[in-house]
Amino acid sequence: MCAVDFTSTRATVVLLRNARAAAQARRVLAAVCTGDALSEDAAALLLSEVVSNAVRHAKGSTIKVVVSRDEVCGSVTGAVFDSTAGMGEGQRRGDGPLDELETGRGLDILDALADEWGVTRVGGSGKWVWFRIAGRGRSRTAAAS
Repeated sequence: MCAVDFTSTRATVVLLRNARAAAQARRVLAAVCTGDALSEDAAALLLSEVVSNAVRHAKGSTIKVVVSRDEVCGSVTGAVFDSTAGMGEGQRRGDGPLDELETGRGLDILDALADEWGVTRVGGSGKWVWFRIAGRGRSRTAAAS
């Protein structure tokens, strides 16, 4: 990690664009989100997808990751900034049937698990890909009781 800004409900990190970035982002998420296990698991999957897409398809040596937890409603928000303003087509690759292809499922996963998600372009300097998951499961504390 290059830089960290951390509070109990929000973290911003700048990560090197490499194969370790998704795991590093998940660790930051785990430090911020300490309540709704279902939302946290979904957020970890979505954050991994968005970070992995930035590592694979974007330009530049770093990406910025922001994760936050709303203490009142339990929602989790994740956002990843990369320095490529455009967004790819989400092409799937492989020889098999559409539902058996190994790549190109990231946007489908966002559609399936996020309550909201989108892409916000920042002029010609890059874009944020973000998602929000509403709090909806039992907390880890309640599940352990």
